[in-house]
Amino acid sequence: MVAQTVRPGEDIGADFGSLVWEWGQDRVRPRIRELEEKGEFPRDLYREMGELGFFGCCFSEALGGNDAGYRALSAVAEQLARVYPPLSAPMNLQAATVPLTIANWGAPEMVQRYVPGLVRGELLGANAMTEPEGGSDFLGAMRTRAVRDGDDYVINGAKMWITNANVADVAVVYAKTDPDAGHRGVTAFVVPTDTPGFEATPVPCRVLGKLMPTNSVTLTDVRVPTSYVLGAEGEGFKVAMNAMDYGRLSVASRSVGLAQACLDAAVAYADERTAFGEKIGSFQMVKKQLADMTAEVAAARALVRAAADGYDSGFVATRESTIAKYYAGEVCNRAAQATAEIFGGAAFSDELPISIYLNYAKLWQTGEGSANIQAILIADDALGWKNMDRHRTELRKES
Repeated sequence: MVAQTVRPGEDIGADFGSLVWEWGQDRVRPRIRELEEKGEFPRDLYREMGELGFFGCCFSEALGGNDAGYRALSAVAEQLARVYPPLSAPMNLQAATVPLTIANWGAPEMVQRYVPGLVRGELLGANAMTEPEGGSDFLGAMRTRAVRDGDDYVINGAKMWITNANVADVAVVYAKTDPDAGHRGVTAFVVPTDTPGFEATPVPCRVLGKLMPTNSVTLTDVRVPTSYVLGAEGEGFKVAMNAMDYGRLSVASRSVGLAQACLDAAVAYADERTAFGEKIGSFQMVKKQLADMTAEVAAARALVRAAADGYDSGFVATRESTIAKYYAGEVCNRAAQATAEIFGGAAFSDELPISIYLNYAKLWQTGEGSANIQAILIADDALGWKNMDRHRTELRKES
């Protein structure tokens, strides 16, 4: 298997998805128990994914990508989650939120320094947005400060639930440069994680397994040059919301993949497990669960693909990605719950991934905007109170 380069106008989303699935069946699924038991970060798999082009769908060849587009990104994210949920985390950190934010808002030399390495899996990224006092209230909870000092900024503060921060090479960090200016007082920075004062500490989360580490981060007199600002001073909130648009598409796609993994497992088990002398798939309650899962997964996938097509048409598809993320998260949680019910007590065995499916379904319903927040955005848009596409713009082009 080799990284793919796409000819103009060619739709290879399905082909990329097949490549991911085959790779996962060969390289990941046979090793899951071993990887979880060892608990070592699987950097070799990240490099392989980068070499195969999984992270490069939205980037040109000049930046290490393959120009496959957002539909292909969605297909890759879906299939990685179907293979094993923790290993789909890089579809934000290596393929969307981190490298796209740097590519969209960074100076040309910054883009060249970090984006190709992230896309190829040679560098690892982290997105340091959430703080200890709040997640959904990104602006109100922010206590991290950045103060201009000559040609540098000095950053002090703390972040929480930052995926891969302890293994990352570079982080996108948000801090207030003017605490009294509301959303115009936030600035985004690129921070190399080997900068003195940057410290990441893993937070034990047994229910998530060991392959997607989350961390608390402290920033103590972290000094970065003014050239490491993304956009301009005071544009950090805009940068963050733009990053979330891309992140929602990735998370929605991963929710569909996880829902499909649940359906795969439930169908296989219902066709093999017997009770009262019959396969449990013959019971009407189980049939109803399988039918609902099948229909809902198909519907969620269609919404996610429509959102991806919006990006491929050249616009930031905020409304489409928000609706897709909300619905896919709901479907994923229902699928995980139904699968656990079909498996019964076996769902809690470490021999099977069902408990991992349950926990990641809930995690992704929260990540990139909780279900409640997404529902508010969708309802306000429907009521005509706040147009979700009020900032709809063309996709920013890489330098």
